Amino acid sequence: MKTRPNAAAALARCSLSPQQEQELVIYIEKCTRRRLPPTREMVQNFAGSIGKCAVSQRWVSRFLHRHKDAITLKWSARIDRQRHLADSPFKYRLYFDMLHSRMQYYEIRPENTYNMDEKGFFVGVAKPSKRVFTKALWASKEARATVQDGNREWITLLACVCASGEALPPALIYQGVSGIQSAWVEAVEAQKHQVFFSNSASGWTNDEIGLFWLQNVFERFTREKAARDYRLLILDGHGSHVTREFIEYCDSHRILLSVFPPHATHSLQPLDVVVFAPLAKHYSSELDRHLQRSLGLTRVSKQDFFAIFWAAWGTTMREDLIVRSFEATGVWPMDAEVVLKRFNSTTSQRDRSPQIGENGDGDSWNELRKFWAVAVSERSSSEAKRLRVALHGLQTQNELLHAENEALTTALLARNKRTKQSKTLGLFQDTWNQGGAQFWSPRSLAAAREREAAKQNEAEQVRLQKTRDRGIKTAATAYKKSYARRVKGAATT
Repeated sequence: MKTRPNAAAALARCSLSPQQEQELVIYIEKCTRRRLPPTREMVQNFAGSIGKCAVSQRWVSRFLHRHKDAITLKWSARIDRQRHLADSPFKYRLYFDMLHSRMQYYEIRPENTYNMDEKGFFVGVAKPSKRVFTKALWASKEARATVQDGNREWITLLACVCASGEALPPALIYQGVSGIQSAWVEAVEAQKHQVFFSNSASGWTNDEIGLFWLQNVFERFTREKAARDYRLLILDGHGSHVTREFIEYCDSHRILLSVFPPHATHSLQPLDVVVFAPLAKHYSSELDRHLQRSLGLTRVSKQDFFAIFWAAWGTTMREDLIVRSFEATGVWPMDAEVVLKRFNSTTSQRDRSPQIGENGDGDSWNELRKFWAVAVSERSSSEAKRLRVALHGLQTQNELLHAENEALTTALLARNKRTKQSKTLGLFQDTWNQGGAQFWSPRSLAAAREREAAKQNEAEQVRLQKTRDRGIKTAATAYKKSYARRVKGAATT
């Protein structure tokens, strides 16, 4: 009994040909460049569409292993859609041209170049971290979670760093309406800590706090170093930074303001790009130590926040890290290419592969192989081999385009079904419910929509009737005028 060689048998069992797998790798790269890298399940669906049969998760694992030099499986951070759309080399180049030209014109030095931003903290919430478990407890699922306090009271940090490596004293905004409570600042020592405190109803900054920070923190700690030189303050377009009072104060005190393009701080802001992530990590570490010391028995409150924060602040605000934040964002040294180089074209998988057209048939690889075997007589020739590769590539691209078009069509249809202008539904309030809170069932919503449709139809009929009435009135007026002209003409004759 004849058996196939091992390699040929393995190839026959594969859901996709090597060329089809290469096309799938190219498609994954295309998705990634759109900032939409696929999940394992998506890759599984792509492969199923190409091969005309379902593939298993094990196949996906083997596929990832076979192409480990080209693709990898990683945890992915999220980026807001608006931020992704704002990532534009054209917009960024305009920003850098403006920024660097102003810095050169006003002879801004690194020791007079600053970046200010806000960062929020949940008092008792830490970032996820790897932990050491005993295998027995992990296997039994008895203990797989880490205790955290969970206090979600909000405190905002106003941070400002200088391109020469210094950090201004932090300003903390506590959530509260009755002022700073003595318990919140028990750990503060006048001789040891340089820090400022404020409070607001939301725990966020506002116009008044922003202006007070500018006048009493920024001006106080940067004026002497600058002397008569201009200072540059780079910040985002938050409303509290661009009030008339804020801008006028800067103008009268030789402070140049530079505002980042909208939704671009994730790429351009020194604090966002380099500093805040280590600060959050160190805050989580200090919070974990605090919980470990108390064995998780005591609650973390605003009273504990400052001591935990101050340790994290001191660990994070190193000169080398601050200097690197300005270097990484092209501010100082003035080098826009540090940011813009990631938009430069790189050689893609498509560039390294044979150029293939954009259309093909929808048959599976095995069907295509049979067709090729019948149609081509000289199978060992180089032309036949190239035809085979092109044929499978065309089929793969065709299936992926079909899947992409179907998904896009579904999304567009769903979008077109959306109501152009939303209105409050006329839902009847139960008379017995005096508290104002109520839930409505799908039947109630459907009835409300029917009433709204009937109301709109009635309004449309009224509008049409008014239009008809106006037409009749206009015609009557025209007839009267015409009749009067005829009568007048008859009288004159």
